Amino acid sequence: MFRDSPVNDQHQAPESPPPYTPPPVDNTASYGRRLGAFLLDGLFMMIAMMFLMQYLGLTEMDPEKAKNPEAMQAALIAKLGALSNGQKTILTMFPFIAFFGLHGYLLSRYGQTIGKRMLGIAIVTMDNRIPPFFQLISQRYLTQWLAGMVPVIGILLRLVDILAIFRPDRRCIHDHLAKTKVIDLRIPVVQSPDAAVAPSNSLIV
Repeated sequence: MFRDSPVNDQHQAPESPPPYTPPPVDNTASYGRRLGAFLLDGLFMMIAMMFLMQYLGLTEMDPEKAKNPEAMQAALIAKLGALSNGQKTILTMFPFIAFFGLHGYLLSRYGQTIGKRMLGIAIVTMDNRIPPFFQLISQRYLTQWLAGMVPVIGILLRLVDILAIFRPDRRCIHDHLAKTKVIDLRIPVVQSPDAAVAPSNSLIV
């Protein structure tokens, strides 16, 4: 039997290089962009609420009372008390209606609110896919709304939730509950030149 010789080894094809493995990329959205998106969403909600309050006549105020904060507060409370039950129901439900009206489509299709879309960030699952809409609302937003409704400690719960973003993974508690994260769309997830972007919008890369 023949044994391999150094001469035969010279004619063997060289080993192929190992497959390209892109380095890990941290595309987590920055604190500043998340805060900016939060403030923008709050601004749009405030504008919507102002239109409703004007429609209900809650913004009309006696100029003399407007100069006195206590008198203005008393007048506003009186106006709220004079609303019909239907108007009170509209006032109570309007923030939720406005939220879905402003952000529902963008959240369901892109995982973004208006503020997040303006600043180029998006909510995704841990494998960078757009979360199912029901999961997004029930696990990410509903938990925040319910926490804020808890008497006395509701504000504290929301504060703890928000401050969790300063941990190394930069995820709030509601991110962990929903198994989501917020990414910066300017930073690609895959750096390989041969990597193909999924044709469906179900994957953000």
